Amino acid sequence: MRRGARVALGAGLLALWSALSSTAWAATAPRKSAATPPAPASAPAAASAPAAAASAPTEFTGTLVTGVTYSAEMFYDTRALHIWRPVKELNPGKDVAWTIAWTNLDKFPALKSAATQARPQRFRFRVVKTDMLSGSPKLPWMVTYQCEVLGVEAIPVAAPAQPGRRR
Repeated sequence: MRRGARVALGAGLLALWSALSSTAWAATAPRKSAATPPAPASAPAAASAPAAAASAPTEFTGTLVTGVTYSAEMFYDTRALHIWRPVKELNPGKDVAWTIAWTNLDKFPALKSAATQARPQRFRFRVVKTDMLSGSPKLPWMVTYQCEVLGVEAIPVAAPAQPGRRR
């Protein structure tokens, strides 16, 4: 392998690692036991009433629970993962890395355009399934939230302030 190719590969891997470490792959303290997953985040109040959760989405506050419908602002991560991610930080638990697998993005072709991906969008979605696994005692747990998009709406951009006199 040529030296230039090795340097480019190393720079690319370094950029990917720094992007991942700034989100969910941050260095963590070792767990006491690798056999037991971390305690799940507490469920929101709407999780106790599944019928109410289906009719009115719950505002996303940092945790995702299987079977609950949420409403949240999402942005498209163009730097590293190339997925739609919540604007608010997701808190899956201690020593847990996470990702969202959108199961039906093909039903929303506008989400693939560069103009749409350039601005945050408001998603209404339901968490269909949560998969948690760990491949090694030295690595963090990995949670994959499988989510189904129910609706998308553009977030209106605020008009710029008109220059004028202050009173």
